Amino acid sequence: MNDDDAISPDSINGPDDNRQPLDQLTDRAVDGLLGLLRRANALAGGVLIFVFVTSAGSFLLGLAALDDGARSAWLLLGTIGIAAGIGSALLAIWRLLKVRRKSDKLTGELRRFIGADGDAERTVIDAVEATEVSADESIVAVSRQFSSMRDGVDQQELNLPELSMALRSLTTFPGLMALAVVTGFAFALVSPIFVLVLLF
Repeated sequence: MNDDDAISPDSINGPDDNRQPLDQLTDRAVDGLLGLLRRANALAGGVLIFVFVTSAGSFLLGLAALDDGARSAWLLLGTIGIAAGIGSALLAIWRLLKVRRKSDKLTGELRRFIGADGDAERTVIDAVEATEVSADESIVAVSRQFSSMRDGVDQQELNLPELSMALRSLTTFPGLMALAVVTGFAFALVSPIFVLVLLF
């Protein structure tokens, strides 16, 4: 999207759209937000499978390869690692699904947020533009574009609970995915060591 295609507050409508600019911007923002949630949910599902396979496999290998004190230590560390890796992926998925179940309320809350002042409208426009030009970008990178929007919404959290939850789900998603992926790779790296112990 170039500068000529950028969304402006006074030029939201298409040639055949009779809705008010506020309504169209709200619909586009909701569509973009729900699209990101779907992409995030798919990614989180893949990460969950990866973490489960690597952590469970490595955990069982460690129990089989180690003895006595080392086995007890691995039992503790492995349990903590599994809880952190799988738990972070499950938390991300649960948050995303919770938002999608209440997506019907997002439209009204977004409309109230946008209509509050010009700064809120500009923030939403920037977020919409980010989602519309980022189809090939990582969901983790795109979700960071909503940080400034979350700052504004958090100031009205009591009046915009569902929107606040949706943005929190998106903006915390990169951290949860990073924790899950790092944990999965950590388990994957120690698995060959346990295999060698079992073999020799």
